[in-house]
Amino acid sequence: MTLGGSRWYRVDFHLHTPGVDSFAGLDGVNFDDPADQRRLAVDYAARLKAAGIEIAAITDYNGIREPWFSMIREEAALHGIVVLPGVELSVAEGKNGVHILVVFGPETDPALINEYLRSLDRKPAENLFEGRQHRDLNLRDPLVDVLKGLRDRFDCLLIPAHADDRKGIVSSLGPQPAAAVIAEADLDGLDHGSASMEKIRSTRVPGRWLHLALVEFSDPRNLADIGTRTMPDGRLRATWLKLSSLEIDAMRLALHDPQTRVSTTAPTAPSNGRIVSVSIEGTGFLHNTTYGFDANLNTLIGGRGTGKSAILETIRYCLGIEAFCDELSRHALVKHALGSGGRIELEVERHSDNCPAQRYRISRIFGDTPIVTDHETGDVLTLEPKETFGPDHEPIILLQREIDKVSSDQAYRRLLLDRLIGDDVHQAEKAVEDACAALRQNGLDVLKHATDQASLPELLQDIGKVEHELKLYESNGVMDKLSQHTALLRLRDGLTTAHDLSRDAQDSDADWQQGLGHLTMQLDESHTTLSGHDSAHASAAAGILATVSQAVRSAQEQILAALQPAEAELLGLVGQHDLDAKELAGELNKIKQSLNTERLDADHALSLSRRLAPLQRQKDALDRKVPQFEALKATREGLLDDVVKQRGRASKIRLEAARTINARLSSRVEVVVTAHGDIAQFGDDLKQLLHGCGAQGAAIEAIAQSAVDGASIANAVREGVDDLMERFGISLAQATKVRQWLADETTGRLSELELIAPRDRVDIVLHVEGENRPLDRASAGQRATAILMLIFAVDDRCMILDQPEDDLDNRFIFDEVVQMIREQKATLPGGTRQIIAATHNPNIPVLGDAELVVVLDATGSRIQTLAQGSIDSPDIRKHVRQVLEGGEEAFNRRFQIYGGMRVRAAPQAFNPLASSALLQPATVGTGPSSRPAGVGQGPRVPVCPVVGVCERALTAAGACRECAGPSRPGRPGQISPASRSL
Repeated sequence: MTLGGSRWYRVDFHLHTPGVDSFAGLDGVNFDDPADQRRLAVDYAARLKAAGIEIAAITDYNGIREPWFSMIREEAALHGIVVLPGVELSVAEGKNGVHILVVFGPETDPALINEYLRSLDRKPAENLFEGRQHRDLNLRDPLVDVLKGLRDRFDCLLIPAHADDRKGIVSSLGPQPAAAVIAEADLDGLDHGSASMEKIRSTRVPGRWLHLALVEFSDPRNLADIGTRTMPDGRLRATWLKLSSLEIDAMRLALHDPQTRVSTTAPTAPSNGRIVSVSIEGTGFLHNTTYGFDANLNTLIGGRGTGKSAILETIRYCLGIEAFCDELSRHALVKHALGSGGRIELEVERHSDNCPAQRYRISRIFGDTPIVTDHETGDVLTLEPKETFGPDHEPIILLQREIDKVSSDQAYRRLLLDRLIGDDVHQAEKAVEDACAALRQNGLDVLKHATDQASLPELLQDIGKVEHELKLYESNGVMDKLSQHTALLRLRDGLTTAHDLSRDAQDSDADWQQGLGHLTMQLDESHTTLSGHDSAHASAAAGILATVSQAVRSAQEQILAALQPAEAELLGLVGQHDLDAKELAGELNKIKQSLNTERLDADHALSLSRRLAPLQRQKDALDRKVPQFEALKATREGLLDDVVKQRGRASKIRLEAARTINARLSSRVEVVVTAHGDIAQFGDDLKQLLHGCGAQGAAIEAIAQSAVDGASIANAVREGVDDLMERFGISLAQATKVRQWLADETTGRLSELELIAPRDRVDIVLHVEGENRPLDRASAGQRATAILMLIFAVDDRCMILDQPEDDLDNRFIFDEVVQMIREQKATLPGGTRQIIAATHNPNIPVLGDAELVVVLDATGSRIQTLAQGSIDSPDIRKHVRQVLEGGEEAFNRRFQIYGGMRVRAAPQAFNPLASSALLQPATVGTGPSSRPAGVGQGPRVPVCPVVGVCERALTAAGACRECAGPSRPGRPGQISPASRSL
């Protein structure tokens, strides 16, 4: 589908052609030669293209010059340039005359324009221009009425030309009358008039001066001037409008909203980290959906269940940013949106001062983790999705019900503040986590050492018992004899092994015999193969192999011959050894018998001997670990200090951030950070650790309220019951239970206690009705107000909101939210925020001046996109009125504030015969303030019964040239019912 939205167009509504004498540098040009005319038109269009002008208005003096206008428009269209019909209205008003640029819609007939302009003159029968010369208009009606009439008749743009020059509106009429004309006629801008604007504002004439665009058009004197003329300070005389529609209404809307839609310096690429597009593939509700987003304000509108929340939740899912609440239900919504195996892809762009814009693709299949790739190379990157927006630029995402949840929960408020602060506090929290991890590991190591050392008394007792019994054995000489006997047993094992080896090797299944047999078989097979060849080489090789085969067989026979006697000899040695050991075995048996009478067991002596060494090794190991144990306990003090230090650093960052945010917030809202002030959370952690100790909840609460952190409680536990009672004001019974539960170092509870501490407390205070009201005591609307003002106080982060208007009254949206949006959109220097919002409130897209509005609907189980564009598009305005309750009111309010865009009235019909000298009504007075006498009561003239006063000159017979119908009597300016319906 087509991706909608607005973009910047360079426009120039003050362009002259060779049809006027002020356009010089045309020596040698034959103005009547079609070939010369066409060449000039080609060059003219090329100059527009070279200057980057995409929308132009040819505004020759007091009329459209043909064929110049048509040829230039044709040639420009070949370059994709829109050329609009226009005139520079040169009127004899004031001291020097006034020039007004009038720009018409593209379909307006130039002949009709020229005829209408003649009708404005006191002598309409006289031409306003001949050849390249023109004369000033001598208006028969006041200038304000003429300008209003032009607007009503043609729905055209009206912009005073070169306002700072001699024939500018202020110089000619004077500041006060000029301001009155501009305000009453609701003019659309001021060309080259920054100094004049200051004078107009100084008159204090009521007007929409903040919403009147100061524009710079080129007013060329030759081809080279087109789009290249400069200001006295060297700046280019150029203007850009932000548009999504090329209709006159869209241009008027832009001119009356210069804060966001007009620029006289070349717009630069948006520097904010932003989502360029989202694309969804899958079988779910958002099946094969793609949207391109503007760098500024994007709004999703539609009825309930049309997919607004699904789109936003899916974007958050792709970015891997955790929701503040309702994680499971949001996950289910994403699953419904994507379907099984569905895939979402985001394109993200970020800029930096030192390198070109970088683009990333973030893709995520439902159920998998996000993958970040370089947009150009496709290389997979190690960035987290949120890091693609740049340091400290994680998007701010608050979707359905989250504003209320965050406003009412202290922990969520801290989390929101941390997300607003960005990398600094994240890194500080990471340092806290790392310091706690080191302290926790130290606690585990200390616990292990303490557990090991706790086994030392029992180990020493076992060693003493074993050594005592062994001494009894040693006094009878048992140990030496046992040692000799053990050595003899080991020797016999060796002799037996040698005998078994010599015996087993003689078996035909022995590995070595199997190997030699396999080798012999292979040699014989190779010998046989070679013997079958009638070749000297084969015979020689066969002979060699026969020799090798014989050698292998001979070796096998020799080995077997050696093994047989070896077996017998080794068996004899085993027998001799048994005879030698028999005497010692007899002595041991006698000793066993003797010891048995003394209730000692010789076999037990052997067991004791084997047991003593491991026991002794365990003791030695514990002895060696004592210095490590002491070092760990000494290190722990430093680790505890580091945890405190890192927590303090994180608190300091939050405190400084709160001060910065408060400086940006109005006095109505204040962020209050209390370092280590979340006593409720600390109490919950302490209760969990002491669960099972038997202490009463009141006692635990008293400890939590009085303690600085867990480490201070641990110190009191080490000091004893009395210290616990004194520090925390608890009874002896309660202190005893707490100490007994914590003091045993082998449980690790004391180490865990030292890890817990109160976290920073984040409160948001509203200053209303003369009091400071914490959010906990505020209404839902007040809480939502505070959260919105807080997140808007950080103005350089992509923001994604779902129905931010919930719980807010329309006045606050109009007075506060809309203004914050307008101030922070990334349209001018200082505005650096992309906003993507789903909304049911028309004030957000209409008064917030949304660059992109996406109109959604649902058909069956799939999303449907009805339209995309900015509010300057008639189609979008229609949908806003239809979809959003109060849409018409929002547009009316916008017109009241900004002017320009209005509900279009029926066009005024025009009868050129009514402007003839014979039909001109008498006027009262002269000059700009003169008004016609008896407006609407002039002589009766022929009019068309179909369209009222005809838009074309009537024929001599009184027939309408438009419809060829008969005429009937009528009055100048009269409009038939049929015409009104048109």
